[in-house]
Amino acid sequence: MRNTALNSTYINEFDIHDTLTAQNASGVHREPLRGVARGVLVAIGLLLCIMPNAGSSEQMQFKSYISYKQYASMLLDNSQEYKCLDQLYTHESNWRPSAKNGTHYGIPQGNSAYLSRVDGYKQIQWGLTYINSRYGTPCIALHHWKVYGWH
Repeated sequence: MRNTALNSTYINEFDIHDTLTAQNASGVHREPLRGVARGVLVAIGLLLCIMPNAGSSEQMQFKSYISYKQYASMLLDNSQEYKCLDQLYTHESNWRPSAKNGTHYGIPQGNSAYLSRVDGYKQIQWGLTYINSRYGTPCIALHHWKVYGWH
């Protein structure tokens, strides 16, 4: 009798686990869940690449992982706006953080000495903030640059 109870318990557990791997009680199929799990693992992997150094509050530099153009594209997440920004920054500085024209510095050629002291990634952040507050989008800023020769 005891063996029968044990066998029936084992079979029920097996059925439950088999059912859960194919479809859980809420009706969610496993394949979409696997896709979500893969996405989470990719995100964790990316975060590990840019995690702060041990004992430091500073974020690791992107320099060995991503170019200035890729960084700007990632921040914009809009291919048309990125194309406009690329054209604008190519004209202004050719994407060089060390570019200087009078009192204008860096990739965005902003009139701020701050840009002469920070890396290209922070210059891009500054430039996008400036464009957003003054023009709204890089394409509008590019249009202004084409009409007036400055942005």
